[in-house]
Amino acid sequence: MIYSLMKKDHSALNFSEKERACEIAFVRNAPYWHLYTDGTKMQNIFCCEEDFKLGMWCLATSLHLCKGVQILTFEIMNNHIHLIMSGTKDKCIQVFDLFVIRIKHGLSKTGRIIDWKSFNMDFLPIENLRALRNEIIYVNRNAFVANASYTPESYPWGGGCAYFSPWIKLLKTKRLEDMPIRDQRKLLRTREVSQFSELLLLDVNGTPFIPSFCNIELGESMFRDARNYFCSLTRNAEAFSQIAARLKDSVFLTDEELYAVTSAYISKEFSTKTVVQLTGQQKIDTARHLRFNYNASNQQLRRLLRMELSILEELFP
Repeated sequence: MIYSLMKKDHSALNFSEKERACEIAFVRNAPYWHLYTDGTKMQNIFCCEEDFKLGMWCLATSLHLCKGVQILTFEIMNNHIHLIMSGTKDKCIQVFDLFVIRIKHGLSKTGRIIDWKSFNMDFLPIENLRALRNEIIYVNRNAFVANASYTPESYPWGGGCAYFSPWIKLLKTKRLEDMPIRDQRKLLRTREVSQFSELLLLDVNGTPFIPSFCNIELGESMFRDARNYFCSLTRNAEAFSQIAARLKDSVFLTDEELYAVTSAYISKEFSTKTVVQLTGQQKIDTARHLRFNYNASNQQLRRLLRMELSILEELFP
C-alpha cells in the first residue's frame, strides 16, 4: 500500500489516499516539536532588514551544523521566533542554542545593547497529524496576525511564503560556495565556511534561500494538497485558540476573523445579525466570550463591539 501511494501520481489520489499519504509522511519523520520564545518578555531584537537577514543566516547555519534536525516552517518576528521542527528533542534544543550564540555574536557588532535574559525557549511536542497541520498554519500566520502589511504568503522572514508557491522555483539563486571567501565570511559571521557549501542565497539581496535550509516539501506533505493548506489558513479559529492557549500567546486572530466569530456568536445566542442591536449586557457577554475563548484584546473588543475602552478595562484589567 505504501509503495503504491508513492508511485501513484498525487493528483490522481482520492481523498482517503491523500490522507493516508500524509499519515505516512507524518510517521516517517516523527517526532515533531514547536519551539518558540515569548515576545511579551523580550525587547525587539530584529529592528531592520539587516537584522532579519542576520537572523535568517544564523538559523540556516545552526540547522546545517545539527544533522538529523529539520524545520518544516519558521517565523522570525521582531522580538520572538517560532520553529516547527522534526528530530530528537536534544538535537532541536541544540539548534536553538547555536542560533542564540550566533545571533548574540552578530548583533554585538552593531553596537546595540540587548538584555538576553528573557530570550528563552519553550518546547511543546506535536503528537498527531492534525495537530502538526494546525501548528504549521499557526506559525505561518504569525506575522499576518501581528502586522496588517503582510499576508501569510508575503512575509519574507518565515517559511510560509514558500508553501505551495510555484514562483519560489523561479527565483534566481546562487550557491554560497561560488561566492568569494571574504563575502561568505561576511554573510556567515565566521571564518569557517566550508561546512555551509550546500546553502543557497537569493541573487537579488543576499538572503538565504528558504528551501535550502527549511524542508518546505516535508511541511507541504502534511497537507492533502494546496487547497487543503489554503483553506486551513483562515477556517480554523478553534484550533488557533487552543494553540494560543498552549503557547500563552496574545492576539491570534485578526479583526476580520474576530468579526466573523462575533457575527456567528450573536446570531446564535441573541438572534441578531449586527452589534448595534445588542443590549449593554449582551455586549458584555459577547466581550467575555471573545476574550476568554479567542483572547481578543481590549482594543479589538472596542473596535468590534463599539464599547467604551474604560468599560473594557474594568472588565479585563
